[in-house]
Amino acid sequence: MLEGYFALSGRIRRWRFFLYSLVLWIIIIPVVSLLAIPAVNNARHPSGAAVIAVVAIGAFWMWAFFALVVKRLHDLDKPGWHYLWMFLLPGLLMGGFSIHWSGSSSGQWSIGYSQTTGIVSLIATLYLILARGSDGPNKYGYPP
Repeated sequence: MLEGYFALSGRIRRWRFFLYSLVLWIIIIPVVSLLAIPAVNNARHPSGAAVIAVVAIGAFWMWAFFALVVKRLHDLDKPGWHYLWMFLLPGLLMGGFSIHWSGSSSGQWSIGYSQTTGIVSLIATLYLILARGSDGPNKYGYPP
């Protein structure tokens, strides 16, 4: 099961993609976060330890989700580079424009822009969950 979160090669079907994502969001990340709390509380510098724990958990989550999406794209006979426009670019745009929001008329525009980028990621996620993978072998391997 852990190979699903780390390997970038191969393919993953939509149901397994959904289940692995669900396990990542509902079980793995909360459990790892709860296990990190005692270590952070007992650290010599709790605030520094908290930052390290958050960065480590976030890095694990980003890599695991990236690996799942790439394998799902491979099942759809698409290169993993599609991850950039599906999730990375909207996330970067949303974060960048949200930081500069000032409440002025241009600030209201940036909130709308941020919501639009979130919609792109939502549609991409629904596509990954609902689209049927290619039948038979493709250039990324045999079906799982």
